[in-house]
Amino acid sequence: MTKALEAFVFPLVFFFGSCVFMYFYPRLDWIAILWFFALTMVIGFAYCFLHKREEKKLREDIDQLIDLLHHLEEQDVRLPLKDDVFGVLKDELWKILVSQRQIRDEAVKAKEQLKRNMEDITHQIKTALTAVLLLLELLKSDPVNALEYQEHIYREVERLYELSDLLLKLSSLDVGVVDLNKTSFSAKELVIDAELSLEYLMRQKAMSIEVSGDDFILEADRVWLLQALINVVKNALEVSPQGSKVCISLHRNAVFQSIKVRDSGPGIPREEQRKIFERFYKSDPQSPGFGIGLALAQSIVRMHGGEILVSSTGQGSEFELRLYLQPNKEKRLVC
Repeated sequence: MTKALEAFVFPLVFFFGSCVFMYFYPRLDWIAILWFFALTMVIGFAYCFLHKREEKKLREDIDQLIDLLHHLEEQDVRLPLKDDVFGVLKDELWKILVSQRQIRDEAVKAKEQLKRNMEDITHQIKTALTAVLLLLELLKSDPVNALEYQEHIYREVERLYELSDLLLKLSSLDVGVVDLNKTSFSAKELVIDAELSLEYLMRQKAMSIEVSGDDFILEADRVWLLQALINVVKNALEVSPQGSKVCISLHRNAVFQSIKVRDSGPGIPREEQRKIFERFYKSDPQSPGFGIGLALAQSIVRMHGGEILVSSTGQGSEFELRLYLQPNKEKRLVC
């Protein structure tokens, strides 16, 4: 309304000014003045019309910006943008909102994953502690079999220690506080050390490990890579039947070096091959492991710029710890 009045004010002032001027100077041409007045009226209305159109466009742009903010929860619907300053502004605002949504979604996923991890950890600890308490009660009520109960208690305490050790190592990798101390060492010696670490499990299941392939020199952090290999070989021993064997083979070419571990287990269905590297995932809930070992092995190998490849048939599975001679920038898991 104010802008409309502005369109009338200038011609009106001009008209009355012209009347006053003609009163004192009657010889001037009234027709010319009236034509000039009409022209100023047209210019005034044109100015009013154009200003209204610009004001409407500005309001539409502001409304679209407000709508865009309201679409933060529904970002799958993109608003049409125009090729002007407000279009650029809306486009940039859109990018910011999408980025914020992605960050929020990732935070929600991380929170849910942390919750699941804590539930799994609590379950593992409670299971072991419940077994220890039960064994202590049996030890008290049945002293004749005390030695057997003590052995069971010792194994459960060992399980708790192993769980805490794996969790500490996994958390160290997660927060990035691990500095790799790379040295040169024999791949075959690494395999022998892993075999010695798992000798108790091999004796318990009457199993053996068969090593093949030519030796080569690895450039890696020996301690961490040994932990990864132990975890993979231990998994192979646990899934293989009593009295069977696990085969470890060494391979090297111009691109990568690898250690392959083949078990004699039932195999892994293709849809589960990626899940086995998820923390606390166990294809068989009754299996003795914690579901952490393979996740830790995966993190360690990726930390070295490598990857773990899995292949499985109807009988047995093969895990390949592959380290590239030129670190692979795309650290991916191939199944």
